[in-house]
Amino acid sequence: MKYLQKTVSLAAAVAMGIASSSTLGQQKAQDPEPADTKDSGATAEIMYVYGTRNSYREDESSSVTRTSTALEDIPQSIFVITRDVIDDQAMNGLGDLVRYVPGVSMEQGEGHRDAPVFRGNISTSDFFVDGMRDDLQYIRDLYNVNRVDVIKGSSALVFGRGTGGGALNRVSKTANGETISSVDFGAGMYGYSRFAADFGGELSRDVAGRVNAVVEESDSFRDEVEISRRGIAPTVRIQATDATRIDLFAEVFSDERTVDRGVPSQDGQPWPGAVDTFFGNPDLSNSEIDVATLRGVATHAFGNGLTLRAALSYGDYGKFYENVYPGGAVDPLTESVRISSYNNATDRQNLLGQADLVWATSLAGLRHTLFFGLESGRQESQNRRVNSDSGIFSLDNRGRDLVPDFSVAPARDNTNDLDLFAVLVQDQIELSDQFKAVVGLRWDSFDLAFNDRRPGTADFGRKDNFVSPRVGLIWEPLDGLSFYGSWSEAFLPQSGEQFSSLNVTTAALEPEEFENLEIGARWIPNSRLLLSAALYQLDRTNTRAPGPIPETVVLTGSQRAEGLELALQGELMPGWNVIGAMSFQDAEITSTTSSAPSGRSAPLVPEFSASLWNRVSLTDRLDVGLGIIHQDQQFASISNAVVLPSYTRVDAALFYSLNERFDIQLNLENLADEEYWFTAHNDYNITPGSPVQARLKVSARF
Repeated sequence: MKYLQKTVSLAAAVAMGIASSSTLGQQKAQDPEPADTKDSGATAEIMYVYGTRNSYREDESSSVTRTSTALEDIPQSIFVITRDVIDDQAMNGLGDLVRYVPGVSMEQGEGHRDAPVFRGNISTSDFFVDGMRDDLQYIRDLYNVNRVDVIKGSSALVFGRGTGGGALNRVSKTANGETISSVDFGAGMYGYSRFAADFGGELSRDVAGRVNAVVEESDSFRDEVEISRRGIAPTVRIQATDATRIDLFAEVFSDERTVDRGVPSQDGQPWPGAVDTFFGNPDLSNSEIDVATLRGVATHAFGNGLTLRAALSYGDYGKFYENVYPGGAVDPLTESVRISSYNNATDRQNLLGQADLVWATSLAGLRHTLFFGLESGRQESQNRRVNSDSGIFSLDNRGRDLVPDFSVAPARDNTNDLDLFAVLVQDQIELSDQFKAVVGLRWDSFDLAFNDRRPGTADFGRKDNFVSPRVGLIWEPLDGLSFYGSWSEAFLPQSGEQFSSLNVTTAALEPEEFENLEIGARWIPNSRLLLSAALYQLDRTNTRAPGPIPETVVLTGSQRAEGLELALQGELMPGWNVIGAMSFQDAEITSTTSSAPSGRSAPLVPEFSASLWNRVSLTDRLDVGLGIIHQDQQFASISNAVVLPSYTRVDAALFYSLNERFDIQLNLENLADEEYWFTAHNDYNITPGSPVQARLKVSARF
């Protein structure tokens, strides 16, 4: 893969440097003090930053406004999953993480990609790392993540195209000068083993480094399902001057797994057979993804409230997957099922740049935080798909001996080049002691050239210019209590999230539109606890619908999602940390689309869901954790023909500190061994939840 060897060499070199330097810095870790600065007037410096252990909440985020903003001053729903929550619940991926986020769930993603459902809208591309797009389809790991910001509602002002229902922004672990030297060893049921390492420290007076790495091997409660992943992510911080800081990031990551698309349905319910049964041929159901990324961020403080930030990111992605999977419901009379197959290869190179100018100043007697931003980028993709054999198989066979012929003509074989450019402006205004406003506008240019390489086919192009506004008002009648209202819009070009579905019809269609109306409240009764609520209405319009003339398409389809979300994060009392979520939501087709008539419910949107996780300290050494997750029944697809039953799951954990260097953690998932159905991709691909599962982790600090 292009640039992979160079990236691996860089990662290895930085890793060795950090590992050796961290040993030299042990004394400083025991007695932390700020790093020396050249001038007492420094505005950007390397310093030691120690977070509170078991912190379940964050005070601020830049994911919604592109400026560092207190959560109570953000007029939009955002839910921050901290590193302590990730560690305490042994979360390894985004599918684990969203269980405790109100209004968000996870679609199956065909067993090889993350596919969150934001307020009734399924996404495969609204993923970001430190605000930079990471949009190829794969299953991400959390080993090098400091926290994950889950933004809900239309978010195009900050992130651009898509993000109509929300976005997931992973905030990376950084080299901040703190001496870190830790390793985690994990083992568990179903062949689970995982090793993770985190080393960091000062490399010189003005340079700090850090490296994270992970290795995981795992089987599954599902027959013949395996996972293997590797990752290394070094980062370096350079304090170039008192006012200038440069952060450099690299990552090499690979994930190989059995593509597991679950079980089919029967009579409108998940197939009632054994949940470990694999449908299809597991030997020909595999996914491989290789990711290599480089990213640099430079920040310069001019003084007088003026700051410039420039970021450049390069990503090289290569993915191949093939799957033999259930393509129909089980026929109980013949005890048979249709099995289908296809393979798909995608390569993508992303080059993305951002430049942000932030000015905190007073104008006309009011405090302003003015933001001006530019974005530019190019994404080059190659995609090829081959549809192969399908047939009817008995439940005893289930297609295990189906060997597809992937040498046939491809159903899709294209390249596409996407050029992006955007201008952003935003003003955060302090209108009075109690009132604040956030007003912003983004203009995007989206220019896609689509080359269909199949014989006898035409090439297409599509250029869109669209404006994404956002307006929000915040009222803070008391310290720690705020109310807000907001309106925002977002757009999604008809080429699809992965740019692979452009044709003679869609090339002539205007983008889909999203409009989010939201009111909410946040209450911080003390410095350790955050309670939040949001009431929203999210409309999706310009979706495709059948035209009055056969084989034509018009943009008259629409969908509406409405809901109430409640959340709790932080420390209820000393030694008792909680994270909780509750949502009431309804999402349905309001005007007939090409997928469904008006009145049908959107898939994977339970009317009610709730979750609560607690960690309580019993002694100085012993903590316990207890969690509960409930979801009402939900439809597997837009057909509304198959129902996933409601379920309640109980989890638990034990935490024991042997001494200052060693901790032991035991996580128990699905303590009552409840049989439940976690998610689906359609009526025929339904994912069962895991039976009772135990994982043990030993953490060591040096």
